[in-house]
Parts: sequence; structure tokens; C-alpha cells
Amino acid sequence: MPEQREIETKYEVAADTVAPALTAVTGVDHVTTDEVFHLVAVYYDTDALDLAANRITLRRRTGGKDDGWHLKLPDGADRREVTVPLGDSPAGAPAGDVPAGTSEDVPEDLVKRVRALVRGRALAPIAIVENERHTTYCHAVDGELLGEFVDDHVHSVSLLPDGPEQTWREWEFEVPDTALGRKTALAVDKALRAAGGERPDAASKLARAIDADVARRPVDLPKKIAHATAGQLLTAALAAYRDKLLWEDPRVRARGEDSVHQMRIATRQLRSVLTEFSGFFDGPARAALSSELKLLASILGAVRDAEVLAQRFEALDAGGEFGGAGAALAQRQHAAEARGWSRVDLALDSDRYFVLLDAIDAFIADPPLRARAEQPAVKSLAPLLDKRIRSFARQSVVLLADPACTDHDVHAIRKHAKRLRYASAVVDPVVRGDLRSGVKGLAKVQNRLGEFQDATIARDAIAGLAAETTDPAIAFRLGRVDAVEEWRAAQARDSLPALLRRLR
Repeated sequence: MPEQREIETKYEVAADTVAPALTAVTGVDHVTTDEVFHLVAVYYDTDALDLAANRITLRRRTGGKDDGWHLKLPDGADRREVTVPLGDSPAGAPAGDVPAGTSEDVPEDLVKRVRALVRGRALAPIAIVENERHTTYCHAVDGELLGEFVDDHVHSVSLLPDGPEQTWREWEFEVPDTALGRKTALAVDKALRAAGGERPDAASKLARAIDADVARRPVDLPKKIAHATAGQLLTAALAAYRDKLLWEDPRVRARGEDSVHQMRIATRQLRSVLTEFSGFFDGPARAALSSELKLLASILGAVRDAEVLAQRFEALDAGGEFGGAGAALAQRQHAAEARGWSRVDLALDSDRYFVLLDAIDAFIADPPLRARAEQPAVKSLAPLLDKRIRSFARQSVVLLADPACTDHDVHAIRKHAKRLRYASAVVDPVVRGDLRSGVKGLAKVQNRLGEFQDATIARDAIAGLAAETTDPAIAFRLGRVDAVEEWRAAQARDSLPALLRRLR
């Protein structure tokens, strides 16, 4: 599927406004014009407008050079557009006229991108937008395309109950995602504003067509973040981590690079807020969410762990000094990774997952906060976290010094350190001094614990393969690999007490 970053600025103008001569703009040497296109776009969403609430538009457009399905996703201040040709629509879907309008009409590749948002709810037309488009291309002296100016004369019909029918005119200026493109956009912006262009109230043609601004509002925070209450900071953190999880969902479905790792981090970040600050929440919903997120993280983790081990073994055997033992171990991990992906696919398409997402949304929309959550975050969350970091450090030093301390105990220390580190990111905007120093120390502790855990898991995998082989030569090579991992684990573990003492 073609995908590109879209950098454009919109302007609302009166019907009789004259467009400026863009050759007067610095850097624009000449312009070319295109034929006038009559575009017809049918916009899709759920009854609850789940896509619009997340600043996403899904349309099926005909009449121009880019006939097809267009999915526009937020990408910071810009947008990312994914396109699918009309010929890639499912069998039976209309190819030219306005579609009848069901989820079955939408290409599956695009449905996957928004499945975590629509969660099984039907996608159907919510608006039809017709547009007479006049296009002008701005070029540099060497012919390089600097940007595309469009003058749109728009007529829309909302298909929502009692929806309006409207007519308006707007300009758009779109540039390539380059430094020169952005510089051109700033220069053209001055010219279009001087000619009468104004920033529109509606964020998009769809928002104006349905006469509704349903974009999900960010959690309210005071202008000075240091004045935030504990409840405001915790709720804002949950919303940010929820959004991260939803952003990674389509990337995981598409097997995007590092996507499963980032999605697992998002689930752990959500859990860290619910766990480390449990005393600020009331009722059973918090514990239920934490339990479901833990399960999701474990499913994602199976893929991630196998992926990391495979890379570790391949690197270990890259020089050939272990006689292919590393490659054999990596092959087994790739097989485990494939099995893990099957579980991930099933989980992300399950009703249980969609129920979890609904529950997270409900929790954030109306968080069950206790009275103590009204306290300033700097006076409640920060001291609490500082106390827990110091307590964690003292207890961990004692545990590591105990001869009975097992690898499982060290793993428990690692999980605790990770929760505290994620929790510290919530408090970071309002803290300073000693706590920030402790947070940096936590990162070092977690990294060393991660090295220990990777080596320990690697040794388990080596033992599994060794138990199955009957070839003494292979067993010997596996023993050499195991010795390397044993040394790595010991080095990591031995360095922990000194790092932990700096946190106390």
C-alpha cells in the first residue's frame, strides 16, 4: 500500500476571493496548472464516529488522478495518508458509483489499520463531499516541485441523522516532507493570508460536512504542569499510554519493525500507573484492567523474547567459532517467534481485546479517583515514588546478598525496577533534584537486570536444545555457548549491588 506523509495547510475563503499570484512568492520561479477535476468522496465511519474522534478520515474518492481509498492518520502536526486502488476493493464492491456502504466494502488492509478503534463496529458512509478542484503547481527555477496549491469549491451532504447540506470554498497548500518544502509552505502561507485566506474552524472537510467536532479532547492539565493534581497527572499518563497502544496496534498487525516491543511497553506503562499508584484509585476496575493488560503483555512478550534471543544467538555465532550452535539456537527461536505471532493475531482479533480497549477508554473518561488524588502531584506522587525507589533499592541489595537468592528472585527485582521506571515517567514533569537522579539510576539498574535476564533465558534455550541432541560434538559446542551466557549473567548480577546502593 502506498503511504506518504502529508504536510498541508488549509484556508477558508469567500466565494469571490481572488487567489494570489504565487510566482510573487520568494523561491517560486514558475507555476503550472492542471485540468479541473470533479471529485466525489464518500467518507466512512462508525455510528459513534470512532475514527473522527481520533482525527482519522477514511474515504473512497473518484474523479481525480488518485481514485481509490484514502486513510488519513494523524502524525504529529501532520498526517500520514495510506492509499489503496479501487481495484483492490473486495469482490462485489462497486468500482465507480457511490458504494452501498458496509464494512465489507472497505479494503481489509485499511480495516486492519483501524480495527483497534472500530472494534468490530460496522463502517458505513457518513458523508458525501463533491469538490470542483483547481490545481496549481509551484516550481523552483530548476523545475523542482515546491508545492501544490488547490482551490476547492465544495458541496457536502451529511448522511447522519438531521445532517446538514453545505457549500463552501477553501484553499489547500501541500508540500513535500523536506526542509525546502516546509520553508516554501511558510512563504506561501503569508501570501494566502494576505489574499484573504483564514484558518478554518473545522479540522477537515469531513468535520465541516458533518458539522461536528468530535475529536477526542486531551486530558485537561493546568498551564503550569507543576500545578497539576495527582489525578490529573495520572489520568493524562493513562491517556498517553492508551494512545501509544492504539498507535502501535496496526503496526503490530502489519509486522512493523519493533512494533510488538513498543506495544508491549505501552501495556506495561499502563499497568505501572495502575499498580504503583493503586492507592489513588477506587473500586475493582483498576485491578481488572491491570490483570488483562498483564495477559496481553505476556502474549506480546513471547514474540519479543524469541526475536531478541534469535538476534542474540545469531550475533554470538557470527564468527563461526561455535560451529553453528548459535545458528541452530536462532532457528529454534525463529520458530517460536512464528508461533508467538499466531497467538498475537488471535488475541488482537478477539472480543476480549476489544472489551479491554473499551474498558481502558471508560476508565480514562471517568477515572475512579479517591479524594487523595486532588492533592498536588508534586506533594503526593513525587514523595511516594521517591520512597518506593529507596525502599526497592534497600530490599534488593539485601535479597541479592542472600545465598538463597534465585534467578527467579532477580527476575522479580527486574520487573519491579521496570514498573518504577515507567511510573517515574508519569511524575517526571513535576519533579526535580534527588528524584530525577534516582530515576536515572533506575535506568542503569534496569539495563543491567535486562542483561542478566537475557542471558538467563538464553541458557534455558541452550539447555532445551542440548537435552534433545545425541551428537557429542553439538553438545560440546552448546556447552561453550552456555559458558559465555553464564559469564554474562554473572557479570550483570555482580554489578547490581553497587548500582542499587546509589539509589538508597
